[in-house]
Amino acid sequence: MRVPAMIAAVALVLAACGGEKTETTETTEVPATTETAAPATTGTTHTVEMVQDGAAFKYVPAELTIKAGDVVVFKSVSGGLHNVQFHADSIPAGAEAIIDAAISNKQGPLASALVNVGEEISISFAGAPVGDYRFTCLPHMAMGMHGKITVQ
Repeated sequence: MRVPAMIAAVALVLAACGGEKTETTETTEVPATTETAAPATTGTTHTVEMVQDGAAFKYVPAELTIKAGDVVVFKSVSGGLHNVQFHADSIPAGAEAIIDAAISNKQGPLASALVNVGEEISISFAGAPVGDYRFTCLPHMAMGMHGKITVQ
């Protein structure tokens, strides 16, 4: 008695899945984008470590001078979760869109996502205007974890 019941169940499933197929054509509009591709990196790669040293949280080095086209790799060395948050009012005019586009894993505008110890954040300064770029680690801002990159 099981075989006829199984055949009936399979037939029922096939009937439910089968049926007349109709062709549908969907058009998806792709929104126009105002983002432009970031310029290619052409320079040197610099490393800035994100460190907890006792009760002090800091970037090492806290100040760095680079050239436009260089890449800065922020590496979490100790101290739990870190990120990089640039200050919109403390970067050169015209730099906001370039830096925001260079941060691939964002937490928000001009901010990287949080990273664990051993993880890195790479930010390209290709096409970045000359000037000072001030930044902080949001989780450790109150503890004085601030830095500055000067693009020449």
